[in-house]
Amino acid sequence: MNPLTMNAYYRIVTVLLMITVWTACDDFTNNGSNDSDPQTRVVVVETIKVEPYEFEEMIRVTGTVEAMEDATISAETAGRIRSIVDRGATVNVGDALVELDDRIVRSSLEMARTNYELAEDAFQRQEPLLRDSIISTMQYNQARAQRDQAKSQLEQAEKQMSDSRLEAPFRGTIEERMVSVGELVNPGVPVLRLVNIDRVRINAGVPERYINDIQRGTEVNVILKSYSGEKFESEIRYSGSMIVPETRTFPIEVVMSNGERLLKPEMVVNLEIIRKVWDQALVVPRTALVRDEDGLLLYVVRKSNDQMIAETRRVRTGPASGSLIIIEEGIEPGNEVVVTGQTNVSDGDILRVQNQRSYDRYR
Repeated sequence: MNPLTMNAYYRIVTVLLMITVWTACDDFTNNGSNDSDPQTRVVVVETIKVEPYEFEEMIRVTGTVEAMEDATISAETAGRIRSIVDRGATVNVGDALVELDDRIVRSSLEMARTNYELAEDAFQRQEPLLRDSIISTMQYNQARAQRDQAKSQLEQAEKQMSDSRLEAPFRGTIEERMVSVGELVNPGVPVLRLVNIDRVRINAGVPERYINDIQRGTEVNVILKSYSGEKFESEIRYSGSMIVPETRTFPIEVVMSNGERLLKPEMVVNLEIIRKVWDQALVVPRTALVRDEDGLLLYVVRKSNDQMIAETRRVRTGPASGSLIIIEEGIEPGNEVVVTGQTNVSDGDILRVQNQRSYDRYR
């Protein structure tokens, strides 16, 4: 190749390299900043359109489930266990739970009944004798006292006979058995535990600062953590007026029907107590807020020349609940607020809205 040809070749290569560099710089400018102003950035964000929203301010606490009817059944008389219901059995009111060997008690009952019948007959015979003055008043009173004593012994024997058979005081399930057939028990010895969870109560403690906001009838949502957050609506049946010094809380009680038996004693559940409801509140996700040395701010989308520009808005916040918070001052209905990517945004940046979210995502 002659020198002239080589010089032309080098010139062509140089021109191509310069064109490539100019193109790369231009692409970088278009992708990383404003098409017309290399000093303006383009930031990809997600937004939400602010509209009047029904907002419920919630107080969130945890509670413990307790059966409304939970009784430990104890023996009321001495005796040997003849039969006892199985653990897990469901019983109705009046069903036999435990039966003791009643042979000695039954014998005592028959003897007491016979003694009473004799004493009653003897007393009845004294009345005509007293009228005819054949016996004295003292003798008559002694016969009556013997009759009354025999009656008292009969009633005691009947009570012992009744106590040899323990009956269910309410409908429920046998959760524990403390004794077995053949064991000898004495009065007061626990024999089984009967529980009914058709209705349950939920006990919880609420911070003392809310003591004037909560009362009987206040609405509450019961959330079951053990069942993927299943939620039930109920209300507070009892709200205490005394503060527990150790926890600085006051007690509340929620009573619920539990027909499906999802709630179990000692289960921990979440409670959302509705403190106040706003019909037309302007709310945003808490994560949309940006804090700087001057306070809190939001970035609002402002349209200019077919571009979306980030505009800083200083805001005053109100009550918060869950992932949402009320904005009392700084935005208006219809504003489009940046909710994702706001930490990379500055006032005046060009925004590229990748997605517009709805409030349903934050419920």
